[in-house]
Amino acid sequence: GKDGSGPSGDAKTSAKTDKNAAKLERRMAKAAADDDIDALLANIRLMDSKLKEVEVHEDCPKPGPRCNCSFTPTLAQKPAEVIMFGGECVDATGKTQTFGDLFRYDVDRNKWTKVVSPNSPPPRSAHQAVAHGGYLYVFGGEFTSPNQEKFHHYRDLWRLDLEEHAWENITPKVGPSARSGHRMVTHPKGKSLLLFGGFYDTGDDIRYYNDVWELNLEAMTWKCRFGGDVAGGASSLEGPSPRSASHVSASNDSLWVYGGYRKFAGDGEGDDGDVEKGATHGDLWRMDLRSWRWEKQKKAGMAPGPRAGATSATHGAKKRHVLFGGVVDHEIRKGEVIISEFFNDAYSMSLDNGRWYPVCLYADKGSKPEAPREATGREEAERVARGEVVNENFNVRDATVRAAIKIQAHYRGYAVRKAYKLYRIGGQVSELLYSPGSGEAAPKTAPRPRGRMNAALAVRGNAMYLFGGAVEIGDVEVSLDDVWALELSARPKWRKIAEYSPEVAERVHGEAVESSDDDDDEEEKERAHEMEFRARKTVEGKE
Repeated sequence: GKDGSGPSGDAKTSAKTDKNAAKLERRMAKAAADDDIDALLANIRLMDSKLKEVEVHEDCPKPGPRCNCSFTPTLAQKPAEVIMFGGECVDATGKTQTFGDLFRYDVDRNKWTKVVSPNSPPPRSAHQAVAHGGYLYVFGGEFTSPNQEKFHHYRDLWRLDLEEHAWENITPKVGPSARSGHRMVTHPKGKSLLLFGGFYDTGDDIRYYNDVWELNLEAMTWKCRFGGDVAGGASSLEGPSPRSASHVSASNDSLWVYGGYRKFAGDGEGDDGDVEKGATHGDLWRMDLRSWRWEKQKKAGMAPGPRAGATSATHGAKKRHVLFGGVVDHEIRKGEVIISEFFNDAYSMSLDNGRWYPVCLYADKGSKPEAPREATGREEAERVARGEVVNENFNVRDATVRAAIKIQAHYRGYAVRKAYKLYRIGGQVSELLYSPGSGEAAPKTAPRPRGRMNAALAVRGNAMYLFGGAVEIGDVEVSLDDVWALELSARPKWRKIAEYSPEVAERVHGEAVESSDDDDDEEEKERAHEMEFRARKTVEGKE
C-alpha cells in the first residue's frame, strides 16, 4: 500500500462504512417486511448514534406529505416560526412511514429549515409538542410498523433547546402512561404544562384515558390532577369520558375540552360483528384549574357537528380556539352505500364562555361572507350516491365488501380511519356550482383547502397555518403536503402558500376510476347532471 498501488486508509474506511450502511439497510428491510418493531427501533437508534453534530439545512424543500405531526408556534416574536416534528404517511405502496424529522418554518419568509440533531427522539406520530421559554417539550406518541400490524406507544418526555438544537430525554419516573392522541397545553399561569386523555392500542389491548396531569417545569415532575391510577388525582367521577383526539385549550383559570373519539370492540353479531365501532363525541367540558374539578357546559352558538379527524389551534390574541376539517360517514340506502364526507370548514370557540361561531369566509373585496354550508352533509351524500353530482370532498364506500375485508380500524392520534374498502364513482369538481336547496347560484366561492382529516394547524399572530393532512381516495389513504394560511381578521379568508408536490398531485387528481367513456363524454355527463339538477331545484323553489 505504501507505493500507492493499494487502497488508502481513507478508502478502506469509506468502503467499510458503505458496507455497514448496506448491511443496516438490509436489516431494516427485513425488519420492515416482518413488521418487527423492536428491530426497526433498534436500527433507528443505531443510525442515530452515528450522528455526532447538529446539521442545519436552511432554505430546504418543504417537508414530505404527512399527517398526525406536531406543528408548534414558538414564543419568539422574530423570526415568526412554527416547529414541525414527526408525523406519518401512507406511501403509494400502502406502507406506513413514521417520521422523526424536525423542521423550522418561518411563516413571514415562507422558508423551511431542516434540523438534524444527535440524540433525537425516535420517530413518532400522534404525539404532542408545546413551546415554553426557549424549549420545545414533546411527550408520547406512537411508532407504527410499515404494514400497520404492530404499534409501539411512548411515555417519554423530551426537551429541545431551540437555540442549540440539543435534545434531552427528561422522562421522570412517575408520569402519564404510554399513549397517543392525548393533548398537551401550557397552563395559563405559565409555569407548567397540562395533559389530557389519549389512548393506548397495541392491536390486542385498547385503553382510552380521561386523566389530567400537570408537569411542573421547574421541578420537572408530573402530578396527576384528575383520574389515573396514581394517588393525588381528583376522586370525583364527574368529567369527560375517556377519549383521544379531543380539542383542548387553557385560558384564565379554565381548561376546556371539546369532543374527541373512542373506539369499541365489535359486538360479535351480524355480518360485521367483528368490526370495531367508533364513537365521536360532541360534548364540551370546563375544568376549574383552582379546584381541578370538571363542569359540563351547555352547547352554545353554532358548534361543529360530530366529526372525527378535525384538528384545532388556539388563537391567543382573540382568546378563541379554532377548529378545522374532519370527516363523517353517511349511510345511504339503509347502509348499502357509505359515503365519507371530508370537511373544509372552520369554527371558533370563545375561551371566555365556550360559545361557538362559524368562521365565515370572504373572497374578493366587497363580497358577502360565505358561511360553512349546512346544506351539504347527508343531502349532498344522497345526491352523490344517486350519481347526480360529483364532489371532491365526498368519498363513496360500498358496505357489501365489509364482511370480506379484515378491518384494521386502528385510530391513531387524531383520526386515521382504516375501515372499509373504498371506491370512487368517478371525476371531481372543485366545489359545488350551486347553493343546495335554493335553486340560486352560490356567491363566488372563496378559495379554501380541500376537505381533509388530521391536518397540522398552528396560529402565529392573526393567521392560522395549515400543512398537509390526509384524505381517502378510492381504496387508499393519501397524505397531503399543501400549505395554506387562514387570515383570522375581521374578514377571514384562506390564502394558498404552496401547492401539492407533483407526486401528491398525481395521487389526488388521478382519482377517478377507469371508464370506457373518454374524458369529453364524462365532462358532458357532468354538465348534463348539473343542468338537470339546477333546473329541478329551480322548479322546486317556485312551488
